[in-house]
Amino acid sequence: MVRPKYIYNFRTSLLANCPKKLYKYRTRNPMSDLKSAISSQINAAGPGHVWVPTDFAHLGNRDAIDKTLQRMVLAGDLRRIDRGLYDKPSINRLTQRPSTPDYRAIVDAIARRDQLRLLVDGMTAANDLGLTDAVPARVTLHTDARRRAIKLDKLVIDFKQTAPSRLYWAGRPAMRVVQALHWLKDTLISDHDHIVNRLSQLLVDSAQGAAICQDLRDGFNVLPAWMQSLVRDLPGCDPLGAVPMTLQAPSGVKPPADSSWAKGIRGGR
Repeated sequence: MVRPKYIYNFRTSLLANCPKKLYKYRTRNPMSDLKSAISSQINAAGPGHVWVPTDFAHLGNRDAIDKTLQRMVLAGDLRRIDRGLYDKPSINRLTQRPSTPDYRAIVDAIARRDQLRLLVDGMTAANDLGLTDAVPARVTLHTDARRRAIKLDKLVIDFKQTAPSRLYWAGRPAMRVVQALHWLKDTLISDHDHIVNRLSQLLVDSAQGAAICQDLRDGFNVLPAWMQSLVRDLPGCDPLGAVPMTLQAPSGVKPPADSSWAKGIRGGR
């Protein structure tokens, strides 16, 4: 069947008279725009951040976001750490291989994605705060839901189902301090001065120190008696004599050289 010539003439005329801006808009690839928006958000956050699909929910529908993230992984723009966990890895200067993601960023991402309360184990917390040189091969996260383990090179992140009543400090500013002190309980007498000095250095930091002290004061009655005694020795943490707005370091204690809380805590393993 031969189509009338006026149909072809109509189409040719429509394209010829179509406004230039409208033509570009109609031929633009929405997936390409979504990729650019996701890339911009990732680059703005800097290295070390771990992302989940819901972090980009304001940019488009979930199906389009998932497909875009998959394509970015295949193109080498992103790394898929585990189901629904992505990052933009930096290259290790010594090994020339992608660096291992920071478990703390993974924990934060899982908590955002699944709305979980996660409580880090005592040994890991003590290592994070620089209170021990012991390097855990496994990080145990206490939570009220079942989750499978995540493997990161030589480090394994385990999830241990725990009663909700034992998760009071989960996700709170003072979580690592409390968990580390529980793990160090047997050495508190012999290492009391070292522990107090180290924690005092971190608490004097203006970035997170005030929030941690306030959290310790708010939850002071929940702490065991032996821990309350040590917390009272920390600057600004005694609920009876604390000055909420200004933290003063004890004599002989200097604040960290870098004011960043993240750099005040010991780095990756």
